[in-house]
Amino acid sequence: MNILILTLVILLCLNQNVTGHPLFDLLAAKLNDFASTVTKTFHHIRLEVRKLFQPPHTYEQLPSASLQYGDSIFKRTFNDFVEMTAAENETEIPEYINLKSEPTALMSTPQLATLHGRRVESHLVHTRDGYMLTLHRISPRTDRTPAMRVVNQTVLLHHGLLGSSADWILLGPEKSLPYILTDFGYDVWMANARGNYYSRGHVRMSVDSVEFWKFSFHEIGEYDLPAVVDYIRYVKKSNDPIDFVGHSMGATALLVMLSTLPEYNQYLRIGILLAPLAFMSNVEGPFKVLTAMANSPPAQLLKLIGNKEFVPTRKIPKWLALKYCKGPLLFCCNPLYFISGGIPEDNHAWNLSFLARMLYHVPAGGSTDTMLHYAQIVKSGKFHKYNKVHEEYSLNKISLPIVLFSSSEDWLATIPDVLRLYFSITNPIDHYIIRGRNMSHTEFVWGAHADELVFTKIIEFLDSGIRVLGSTKSNEVRNDLD
Repeated sequence: MNILILTLVILLCLNQNVTGHPLFDLLAAKLNDFASTVTKTFHHIRLEVRKLFQPPHTYEQLPSASLQYGDSIFKRTFNDFVEMTAAENETEIPEYINLKSEPTALMSTPQLATLHGRRVESHLVHTRDGYMLTLHRISPRTDRTPAMRVVNQTVLLHHGLLGSSADWILLGPEKSLPYILTDFGYDVWMANARGNYYSRGHVRMSVDSVEFWKFSFHEIGEYDLPAVVDYIRYVKKSNDPIDFVGHSMGATALLVMLSTLPEYNQYLRIGILLAPLAFMSNVEGPFKVLTAMANSPPAQLLKLIGNKEFVPTRKIPKWLALKYCKGPLLFCCNPLYFISGGIPEDNHAWNLSFLARMLYHVPAGGSTDTMLHYAQIVKSGKFHKYNKVHEEYSLNKISLPIVLFSSSEDWLATIPDVLRLYFSITNPIDHYIIRGRNMSHTEFVWGAHADELVFTKIIEFLDSGIRVLGSTKSNEVRNDLD
């Protein structure tokens, strides 16, 4: 109350000339001075804060912001997010209770990587439109033996639909792709797209606002990925081209960036796209339900899937899961598994610790507009901008050598659609197809046999893909039929 009275007096003194008793005049003058000082102070603070968080617009202006493992902001954000959803899931799916007891279930990416014996850094990256993204870096091993080959190359990994950087290390210290790469000497950086639980900051907008979530994969490709590439180049003080490995939506983001901002083709050496989502005419499963309503979603649909974040509860309603999904309810109620149809058939290969990590880290969050954008692509049969079916992405502007991976069991990135993408880009190296190995859309990253079927081939392409396959240009479609 005292503060309110003081505020009213200050406002009164600021907005009219007060006269009367000399003592009151003196008091008014003092209050005027005090109000002026307060106003100037807050104005100065506002300018400094805006300057601090103003997103960079040029390569030279990029800040070298680095937040090391253990930073309380990242830890608190992740733990709050996961523990809240853990409590919600336990109320309807009892199986989650046992999983939560697993020590690694609620660990963040830096915590998991540190537990796995790796050196990890967290970096904060600003985009040109004001979003604040977290970029995780895993440095090459320092305990390398003379027999270990030294690559000295940078590779950027981008997660897929509704994913995060944690996706890449869910398989643990022996089988995860980032660790395999760092053992070869690669400097590994893992992106986090806007909207997942590591990238929920903005210089002006609240994460609870509708405006914050008004983005699709287009903005991730046009703003997020370029900001990450620029930041890595700035931190490393190097013009050496970067290798890129993208899964699902991460592949989409690369295609958007290179076709929208073709100058970024020169900043990369090779692109390896796992289950890329671009052309999607042959999608199967529950995701097709969205396509009929993708352009003008009714209020009932938005109430079901969310009008900002896609399924913010991280649970598909039980009645919907039972209607469209076959398999354990534990997986069918998971939004990513629900839409991708990737219900694992070989659960015996997954121990309880892995299941806990996977189900508490996936999904990591994303916008409803992203899902609707993909649904529009399914409906139109074209790779176009959001709500602009006639504005297709110019894939002919992509000059980067690209390798494509697909699988016969993938419901979202089907072989015919990936093959169409292969013949739409100007510099394809190979289309590597995995048949009959139960390799669903999600298994490219954390499948029980991903290290054998996918990661080994990635290393081969990174090591000699351009030199060997690029020289033949046979456009041969390869298959893994073992």
